[in-house]
Amino acid sequence: MRISSKLERTSLSLEPKSKYYIVPEGDNTEIQYFSGVRDNAQELGIRPLIEIIPIENDEEEFGQSHPKRKLSNFEKDLRNEKFTYDNEIDKVCFVIDRDPQNLSEKQLDDFINNCKKNDYEVYLSNPTFELFLIMHDNRVLKLNRQEMLENRREGRKKKRFLEKKLLEYFECNKTKLNFEKFKPNINKAIKNEKQFCEELDRLKNELGSNVGTLLDSMMED
Repeated sequence: MRISSKLERTSLSLEPKSKYYIVPEGDNTEIQYFSGVRDNAQELGIRPLIEIIPIENDEEEFGQSHPKRKLSNFEKDLRNEKFTYDNEIDKVCFVIDRDPQNLSEKQLDDFINNCKKNDYEVYLSNPTFELFLIMHDNRVLKLNRQEMLENRREGRKKKRFLEKKLLEYFECNKTKLNFEKFKPNINKAIKNEKQFCEELDRLKNELGSNVGTLLDSMMED
């Protein structure tokens, strides 16, 4: 795993920064989004004693998106002291999709339980992270929820329903985000998310996401 940040703790404050390690399922979308949050932390009102660290796959790990594999790789890098982690002040945040085609309910339960044993946090979007992205636009509240949950492939190019809405609303796709289009609407996404399921145990089967709660926890009151 590659760490998309400088890891040195600040020496300008007597109080150390809390590192938020963001370990996403995918190789592109979530990394681009949280790198944008990191790069615009002050403007977004992220608390100054938080350091956001998106963790990318190493070259040999590219394409390894299964949550079980992501957890295994993270634990391996931790054992190898590839980065520092203090469980008293730091957080490990796995950002994953429900994606029932690739992740059974038992696999998801096992993953969540293993994370809980290590005090890692899980941020889940059902069906995919694109749902949270389109929550940055109020039109998400008017969409057919069954269609959103099913997220079927549609049209000549066979894009999934949520990916098509992402292109329609923000003129970008999941492999190449323009964070500037999401930045002014993050508070809107946090608010819109509350109109859907945010409870981790229920997100296994219900439409929604709890990614907004992660962002909200980072922001100053």
